[in-house]
Amino acid sequence: MATKEQQRQKKLAKKRSKELAKKKAAAREKNRMQSFSGQLSSAIEGSIERCLVAEDLLNSDSKFGTVFITRRMPDGRVAAVRFLIDGFCMGVKNCNAMFCFPSQLTELLENSPETMMAITPPAARRLVEQAAAYARQFDILPHPDYDKLTAIFGDIDPNECSTDFVFGRDGQPVYIAGPGENEQRIGEIIEKLSATAGEGNYIVEYDEAFDLDDEMAGTSWTDDPELDIDIDEDLPPAT
Repeated sequence: MATKEQQRQKKLAKKRSKELAKKKAAAREKNRMQSFSGQLSSAIEGSIERCLVAEDLLNSDSKFGTVFITRRMPDGRVAAVRFLIDGFCMGVKNCNAMFCFPSQLTELLENSPETMMAITPPAARRLVEQAAAYARQFDILPHPDYDKLTAIFGDIDPNECSTDFVFGRDGQPVYIAGPGENEQRIGEIIEKLSATAGEGNYIVEYDEAFDLDDEMAGTSWTDDPELDIDIDEDLPPAT
């Protein structure tokens, strides 16, 4: 009898241990989904919902606009990452992310100041990465969150797109200073172009309309500071 009771107690203990492990796993997942890095990591495992590019970005006269990619999250929401590209000089000028329900995303896109069109995921990644590489040759780095947010691409292979996107104008970088840039920032960019491209090998223009950041200010793209605290943690690099 003692042996049977011992066996029963062992089985109960094993069952309780499994239940406890499940509860701990569920708690860890809940905590993970409350952080920025956890939500983005979760989204990377999901399918791509939308992949869009602004028509103006592919227009040789403007070369400025958004590359936009979203993935489905396990809880039914979507993770959306937006790369703002200046194809004349600055590369990835801005990037940010948001987590929302599909209906909210649809509303945001409908109210966007840009006209968006579909693009293949490999082409989207190739465009973003080539834009960043173009600016880097002039010592102009992408937005500080670029390396973190490119994780959204996951295992998308940019080499599946054969297009080599053209940047600059007539073989030269064209720095178009927008209204959000002060004199110090403008001076820094001009110094970098002088040092890398050389005098006479770049163009500087001023255009108050050349800025989408003001259009997006105050929208849901403004990240919650509490979600940004651990943006550097546990994010797998884009491969």
